Amino acid sequence: MQTYEITGKHITFGIGTELKLSESQAESRATSLKSKRKDIFEVVEPVQFKQGEKITISPESLTKSLLENLKEISDKKSSDGNKVEVPTEYPCIQHTGFGKYNVYDAEKNLLTPKPIKKDEAEKIFTELSKKNDEDEKNSETKQSENGANNGA
Repeated sequence: MQTYEITGKHITFGIGTELKLSESQAESRATSLKSKRKDIFEVVEPVQFKQGEKITISPESLTKSLLENLKEISDKKSSDGNKVEVPTEYPCIQHTGFGKYNVYDAEKNLLTPKPIKKDEAEKIFTELSKKNDEDEKNSETKQSENGANNGA
């Protein structure tokens, strides 16, 4: 099971879904849930959660539309919180989760205002790489021309 935070206004889970909930979450939805184990519940009537709430659910139970309203939370408590691993080589494409990517240029600037699909990120990255290759060739040509002029 994986822990998620609700990012949409609200999210509805259908009948048969198993959720791990806090005591207060379960109490407020008692008529819609059936206890299976200590803090594991099965949904017996559609149940909603609001933005900011945290739930634990098996990732296999999630549909694409549900995933769009959830943010995965790491179960491990690390010193840097939920910080996304920053790439070490630039320009690059960085996976942010749920099939979404960021694109960075050679100066480590984020080029995408929000995470985008992989194919879109790869297209931007390819164009960026071509541009960088051209810029490097142009600067090498200028350096070699300056060197030739200085030697004369």
